Formats: sequence, structure tokens, C-alpha cells
Amino acid sequence: MPLVTDPSAMSMKSLLLRPTRLVALVFVMVLTLALGALSLFTWLDFKRIQSVRAHVNRTSLLQDSVTILRELQLQLATHKPVPDRTKLEAVRADLAQIPIRGGPVHSYTQERLVRLDRLLTQAETQPAAALPPTLSLLSEMLERENRIQLELLDTVYASTGLESHLALAALLGFPSLVLLALWALRQRIFLPIGDLKNFLSRLSNGDFTPVSLTRIDPLLLPLFQNYNHMVNRLEQLEQANRQRTMSLEQEVRATAQALLRQQQSLSRAERLAAAGEVSATLAHELRNPIAGIQLSLENLRRELPDAAFAERLDMVIAELHRLTRLLNGLLQESSHVPEPPRMVSIPRLVNELATLMRYQVPSHVRLEIQTPEDLRCRVPEDGIRQALLNLVLNSVAVMRDDEPGTVTIHVEYRNGMLEVQVLDDGPGFPEFMLSGGIRPFVTFRETGTGLGLAIVRRFARDLGGELGIANRVPRGARVTLTLPCAREDVRHALTH
Repeated sequence: MPLVTDPSAMSMKSLLLRPTRLVALVFVMVLTLALGALSLFTWLDFKRIQSVRAHVNRTSLLQDSVTILRELQLQLATHKPVPDRTKLEAVRADLAQIPIRGGPVHSYTQERLVRLDRLLTQAETQPAAALPPTLSLLSEMLERENRIQLELLDTVYASTGLESHLALAALLGFPSLVLLALWALRQRIFLPIGDLKNFLSRLSNGDFTPVSLTRIDPLLLPLFQNYNHMVNRLEQLEQANRQRTMSLEQEVRATAQALLRQQQSLSRAERLAAAGEVSATLAHELRNPIAGIQLSLENLRRELPDAAFAERLDMVIAELHRLTRLLNGLLQESSHVPEPPRMVSIPRLVNELATLMRYQVPSHVRLEIQTPEDLRCRVPEDGIRQALLNLVLNSVAVMRDDEPGTVTIHVEYRNGMLEVQVLDDGPGFPEFMLSGGIRPFVTFRETGTGLGLAIVRRFARDLGGELGIANRVPRGARVTLTLPCAREDVRHALTH
């Protein structure tokens, strides 16, 4: 099975080894230059020593020649006119050794060697005339060689001093260079890598702050750039994760609230179903006593001669008829048979309701009617009459006994809808009803059941309308019943 390597790990390894390789390369280059310089100086010293040796040999040969010639000159001074030829040959032999033992000679030395050879030849016959210039020339060459040797020795001494300084510099410089390289590695490489460890520790604690790249070594710049890229990517992922978590929490919260609302709706539905069953039972049981009361009142109506009392009895009998229809409607609603709508004169309906309510409204409460004169709508008459009755009775019930007040029924036709507002001067609705809306069995009156507004709202919604509640300024309440109104003008009704 082939070995699979991670390219990112290989690049990271190469990145970390690169500074060490660079330091090693610089160290090798400096060491090579130092060794090369020392080798060059050694070779130059060797050449200078060879030159000094050659000049020393020349000086020795010239010194020997001068000694021999002085002996010959001393012999001439002791009245020996013929010089010793062997000594002259010895001088010639020493001078002949100068190009061999003294190294290659320049034109200056070669010219003087030729002159010395002629003077030695002349000294064989004329020693008195040839020996002095020969000694003078040899002394000149010997002095020149001494001067050259001193110059060479000074050069060697200076070179040796330079070499010693270089050796001392190398002895001190290489450890210093190594220490400097280690310090540079620590400052530029190891410390940032140690800081990177701290950054990773902060990253594990949720700190996504990127690293500043201003003081990062160029060798480590790709590493920290990759770290910043990773931090930015992790921050984006963390934000996405937080948003996803918040979204899930909101969904869970919304689902839980929906389940609670459904549970509350089911609970209300069960309570309403139980209330509906009780209402159907009461409606069924109350129809017979009401029929008896109605029959007795009709008999009493025929026996009364007073027209005013007869009119009042007619209203009571009409209300008993309506009550009977309402009970029949409750029974029909229990059997899911709604009341059929019919064309109703809204002003007549409201005025009849107001006339009946004047005998039930306390004397300190004034009932006002604001309705158009020719408004006709196709609506369930008994249902809307019962809805208005509930709303007016609710408004009257909240009025204080010791303060005068007004309950206003305001009717208006707007955009195909019948809008009926019941206004009062009472304390208004509490905040929990305004924020929570109309709910069954929720009331702020001690004697209330909490079903009046709920029943009216259900009636409105069954017809495609709505019931809304609000408070008036500075005080009072407003209940708005909105129902669809298939309008028919009075003239149009009369023509048909």
C-alpha cells in the first residue's frame, strides 16, 4: 500500500526548516570565506618567505664575494702584485650561484652581474684598478638586498599581524555569529511560533482576533497569513452556527407557542362545546315555559282596553317571539344549521332595540342612536339583534351607579361593510384584554361569564366580519362590530 503524505504537512515542515537551512547556509558561506582568506594569506606568506630566502641566499653569496675580494685587496696591500686566481674563481662561482640559489634575477641584478664578471676578468691582470670598483659594486648590491629583505620582513610582519587579527576575529566572530543567529532565530522564528501557540489557545476559547503581520518575519509570513485565513473562516462558521442555533431556537419557541395555542384552543373548544351542549339543553327546556308565558300575555293583551299598556305588551310579546327564535337558533346552531340572512332595515332594527333597552337601562345612563335613515343590508336579523343587545348590556353593566354616562350606538356603511360601534363612558378595557384579545371565559367583571364578546366575535367571523375592542381618550371603551353588507337602497326595494 503506497504511503500517502499530507501536502499541507510537507509545506509546513519545509516552512519550519527553511530558517535553519538559511542560517546553516550563511554559516557555511562565512566559514568558507574565512578559510579562503586564511588560505590566501598563508599562500602569500609562503611566497614572501621564499622571496626572503632567495634574497638571503643572494646576500650570503654577495657577502662571501665581498669577503674574498677584501682578502685579495689585503694581499695587494702586502705587496703581492698577482692575485690568487682560485679566489677570483671562487668569487665568480658565488656570483654564478645567484640566479640559481637567489631565484630569478631582474635586469638590474643581471646587468651588475655582467659588470662584475668583466671587473673580475680585469682583476686577473689589473687587480689594483679592478678590485675597488668591484667591491663598491658588490657593496651597492649587498645594501640593496638588505633593504629589500627589510621591506619583505616588514611586509611579512604586517601580514602576520593581519592574520593574527583575522584569526582572533574568527575566533570571536564565529561564536558571536552563532549566538547572533540563534538570537535572530529566537526573535524572528521561535518567539512568533510560541505566540502562535498562545493564539491557538485563545482561538480555542472563542477569541477570533487575527494576528498583526507588521513584525512577522517574511519566512513565517505565509504561516501567519494561513492562520488569519483560518481564524476568519472559523469566525464565519461560528457566526453561521450561532445564527443556525438562534433560528432553531426561534423555530422551537414558535412551535412550542403554536402547540400551546393549539392546546388552549382545544381547551376552549372543549369548554365551548360543553357550554353549547348546556345552551342547547336550556334552549330545549325553556321553549315550553316561554310558549306558555307568550300565550298568557297574548290572552292578557286581548283583555286590556288601555292602548299604552297594550303597546308595551306587544313589545314584550315580540321579544318573547324573538327569544323563541333565538332558542330555536341555538338548537339549529347545535345541529350546525345557521340562520338564513334576509334584507333588514338597519335603522328600524336599532331603534326597536333601543326602545326595548330603555326599560332596562338605568336612569343615569343615556342611550344615543346614530344611524343612517335608508340603510338596508342582507344579514341574519336575530343574530345581529342579539349581538347588539350583548354589546349594549356589557357597556351598561360597566357604568357606575353614581355617575351619569352615555352609551352610543353608531352605525355606518363603509366599503361594502356594515360597521356598528358601541361607545361608552366607562372605565374601559384592562390592559390584559387589549393585549391578549377576546377569549372565552376571560372577563374583568365579577358577575361576568366571559362569553358575551366571544359569542359576538364568533358570530361576526362566521359571516366574514370581525369584532374589535379599544379604549377611548380620555376614558371609555369602543367595541366595533364589522359585518359584510349586501346593501339595498329603499327606493330600489320599493320598485321591486
